[in-house]
Amino acid sequence: MVLLSASLNAQTFEMVKDINPSGDGFPKNIKAMNDYLFFVADFNDGHDLRLARTDGTTAGTQIIPEINSGGANVTGVKSQMAVLNGEIYMSLAHEFDGYELWKTDGNTFEEIKNIENPTGPGLGSEVKELTTYSGKIYFSAIDDINGEELWVTDGTTAGTLMLKDINPSGSSSPLEFTEYNTKLYFSATDGTNGVELWVTDGTISGTQMLKDINPAGDSRPQDFTKFNGKLYFRAFTPADGFELWVTDGTASGTRMLKDIHPTGRSNPHSFYEYNGKLYFPAIDGTHGWELWVTDGTEVGTQMLKDINPTGDSYPDFFAEYNGTLYFSARDGSNGYELWTTDGTAAGTQMFKDINPGSGAGFFIDPAFTEYNGKLYFIAEDGSNGEELWVTDGTAAGTEKIQPATTGAFPLSYNPYLTEFDGALYFSADYDSHGNELWKLTAPNLSVDDLTLEEVKIYPNPVNDLLQIQSDQEIVGIALYSLTGQKLQTWENQDDINLSSYASGIYFVKVETSVGIKTTKIIKE
Repeated sequence: MVLLSASLNAQTFEMVKDINPSGDGFPKNIKAMNDYLFFVADFNDGHDLRLARTDGTTAGTQIIPEINSGGANVTGVKSQMAVLNGEIYMSLAHEFDGYELWKTDGNTFEEIKNIENPTGPGLGSEVKELTTYSGKIYFSAIDDINGEELWVTDGTTAGTLMLKDINPSGSSSPLEFTEYNTKLYFSATDGTNGVELWVTDGTISGTQMLKDINPAGDSRPQDFTKFNGKLYFRAFTPADGFELWVTDGTASGTRMLKDIHPTGRSNPHSFYEYNGKLYFPAIDGTHGWELWVTDGTEVGTQMLKDINPTGDSYPDFFAEYNGTLYFSARDGSNGYELWTTDGTAAGTQMFKDINPGSGAGFFIDPAFTEYNGKLYFIAEDGSNGEELWVTDGTAAGTEKIQPATTGAFPLSYNPYLTEFDGALYFSADYDSHGNELWKLTAPNLSVDDLTLEEVKIYPNPVNDLLQIQSDQEIVGIALYSLTGQKLQTWENQDDINLSSYASGIYFVKVETSVGIKTTKIIKE
């Protein structure tokens, strides 16, 4: 028995639905949960926006009806959402109120509580920072009496309440909730101290300031990141500026890890754990914004590489893929391009110059998303604005992918790359329909699914007519380019004419009643 061993990642682009036939649907806030993909979009039905769901089909892409707002006109949905007990919670605004707390189970959606003005229409409580913790959702909200404070909900109106009035004389403005060691950490001010590090265990008495890092004012702790059993963040003091701090959850264990910029502020941020260390951009006063790394010790906190010796490299947007750390940076000769590191200075290199010369491959967040064994992202090569790219971890396998026809700047808005049910979904403007919901399907096709005795494909190489012989019924045949683009399909036939195709290497996928066979062929 002979098996042919090869592989192909065949990609098919498909518009899920023309949501707004008269213009742009602009689907956004795309989030997968349970059996659906949720999003908001303009359905051109007299409402600014609608909350909707899709199962990946045109017929299954539907508006989710409201049950307690009288068909109100949705005017906005904040990007941050949270999931609790199979329901999605969000901050949503409509024509009767500003941003308030809403939820959906996928079939209907409803306002849980009008926090800002319970008796009628209002400006909205500006619900934000939705975070699931200990069986409830914690968030920041404004009411007419207490200002912006820490709130909690169990999903019911009665169970949605202010946990604690942290600042009785004004707003505590809690931000950046992060769970660590069974507690929730955040920044807030109590009106006596500045914006400092706070913690809660979900009780009133257990909600308190952990440490007054800057007794003279605000320390503004932010960018909380769990690493190696501790919580890392940046904070400000008058003596050191914004520097790298760490806490073990106790006041005594909350300290500055290292004064990276002794004469100023290093402003570390965008922390990302990779291979047992924490990577981030920072500035030390001698070099520009460069790539730094820490193992959690002062001596182990150091610049990994001076990527741009003449200025700032601004490394950012980190993502790990196949054991390598990908990010964007500039080296002074090239613009913001795709870089990688293995954690060593020698192994930190520009991976590919997507927009050659001084042009930048990245103008927006590349939205690195791993799907089907490859890394997808948004980049610009200087020819058509932001487009979808993919890499298999090699420079040769890093390429732009798109449908057969595409307009200018197809992904110029945040595309919200989201994997769901075997496909990659995103917002795009590829044709005359405007910005709509699209999906990319790239199934792994293997030529060893069926033996050569079950399916025979000949002659190979072929000039014009390719024959397919099988003991089973041939359901369909598909032809793919070497890069995976589907070129043509046939149904219920046992030969295909390739005379119109140029010489080169192609893949032929044959689907029978018992399986799939994919073979690499040479067209002469």
